[in-house]
Amino acid sequence: MKKVSYSFVVLFIFSQYLISQQRASVSFAEIRKQYEKMNIDDKRAMPYVRQYIQKAKLENNIPKLLQGYRDGRQFDLEHKINYADSALQVSRELGKKDELSRDHLSKGIIYYFYDKDYKKALNQYLKAYEYSKGLHDEYQYHKVLYHLGIVKQHLGYYREAVEYFQDCAQFYRSGLSLKMHENEQFNYKKAYYNSLHQLVVSNRYLKNFKVSDSISRLGYRLTENQEDFTLENSYFLKSIGISQFLNNNYAGAKASLEKALPVIRNRNDFAWTAVIYYYMGKIAEVQQDEACAVVYYGKVDSIFTRHEFIFPEVFKSYHYLIDRYKKSNVGKQLYYTNQLLKADSLLMKDYPYLSLKLHKEYDRKNLMDQKDDLERLSAKKMWTAKSLLLLGTVILSLFVIRYFKDRQIKKQYNLLQKKMAEGTYTVRDIGMENHEEQVPRKTSLTPEMTAEIMEKLEKFEQELQFKKKGLTQKSIARKLGTNSHYLSVYVNENKGMNFNRYMAELRINYITQLLHTNQKYLNYTIEALAEECGIAARQNFSKLFFEINGIRPADYIRKRKQELGIK
Repeated sequence: MKKVSYSFVVLFIFSQYLISQQRASVSFAEIRKQYEKMNIDDKRAMPYVRQYIQKAKLENNIPKLLQGYRDGRQFDLEHKINYADSALQVSRELGKKDELSRDHLSKGIIYYFYDKDYKKALNQYLKAYEYSKGLHDEYQYHKVLYHLGIVKQHLGYYREAVEYFQDCAQFYRSGLSLKMHENEQFNYKKAYYNSLHQLVVSNRYLKNFKVSDSISRLGYRLTENQEDFTLENSYFLKSIGISQFLNNNYAGAKASLEKALPVIRNRNDFAWTAVIYYYMGKIAEVQQDEACAVVYYGKVDSIFTRHEFIFPEVFKSYHYLIDRYKKSNVGKQLYYTNQLLKADSLLMKDYPYLSLKLHKEYDRKNLMDQKDDLERLSAKKMWTAKSLLLLGTVILSLFVIRYFKDRQIKKQYNLLQKKMAEGTYTVRDIGMENHEEQVPRKTSLTPEMTAEIMEKLEKFEQELQFKKKGLTQKSIARKLGTNSHYLSVYVNENKGMNFNRYMAELRINYITQLLHTNQKYLNYTIEALAEECGIAARQNFSKLFFEINGIRPADYIRKRKQELGIK
């Protein structure tokens, strides 16, 4: 029996050896031929991709291993980032800047297309840009430029984005006339069509409708009946449908959008799918088909809920839904109102980071790179070059100063709103917050005196007695049945601040809560707000409001009105 078992083990090991030999005998090209023409995210490619990677590992073939990880990044939808990280690790081992540039860019594209995470995408694009400098690889440079254009477009810099996409379209179009491998030809075509599509989008946002319509129809003709470019054809058809809607051709718009939708949806492009649903809802709205409009706008909301991403142009779907349920369903009206506020907040959250980083690490570096190039020119041209650089730096500095001020206001406003929503915007007793870790203090107050002052001070706060003008530490101490020294000691030890600061925070917190909860106070003058909370002078009120809230009262009122849609 043991002999039979040993024989079986030997036979098994030998068979595995034969299989491994057979696998090793298959060339990389033969393995890759099985899947290289499959569509992106087609998981049927993955058994061959894993075979390709395993062969590369067995043979310690680093360039082929890099190609295998890149293929996994292309076809494995669920593990794209993992393969992207593996490709980057191998690129670092190779130490080649061109490979690092490609892999950082590809990782950024994954963050952008699949997650709509513009922060992470931009970080990768900027790394790709840094590695691409000085390589003289025009294709890679324009690929990076294209994706930086996408970020510019997302931030609303449409004119700058148009310049980027025009540059890319011109470059990729010029490459179509060159003799090259069919895969390279495919890449140039795809890049050209994508650049055209982004030109359509940016020009439409700029209301250059004649230009966007012309490019849409050009792109549609170029990609029509081309099996390899059905997605690009659907993007152009989607753009044509939007144009037809804007020109009141509702039947044509509906047909175009319905035809474009399946391909875009199957490609998992949820952002443009939401835009199509939005315009389908607009068509239904115009045709007074209320039930259909609600269905399509509900689909827009479902995509936003699932992916937490939304294009600004579909915001109006929430206005329709809010109006629709004003009288019939208060619960749904409140839900869609909250969704609209959440969408606006999400749209703005990346703006400060993206805008500052893009201008600081790309636009300014571009100026510096141009400066370096210009310094190599003759001395005759040097003065002009420095003047241009200085002008660009001044303009950029002014933009950054303006931007930073606006973003700081937005940041402080959001912080205040968050505190009030969480119930943490109050003057608290520090002893209550840290009672377990509290270090014994040297105090002249007995426990009984402390408890008595705490109880009376709580009543003082709850009854809003601090609103009365002319209050002093002495008058309040008298009212509480104690003396000003004991009151001062209690406030210092239990509120963590002196008495004047304590009164200021009570008054400013009170008026800020009123501005947050009651719209009528948003129309008060600064003097009236100061009067309401017991502060005698407008100047003193504004100073204390800024010290405590980090934002001027006028700026807070302006942001609150914007949020509530009050003019």
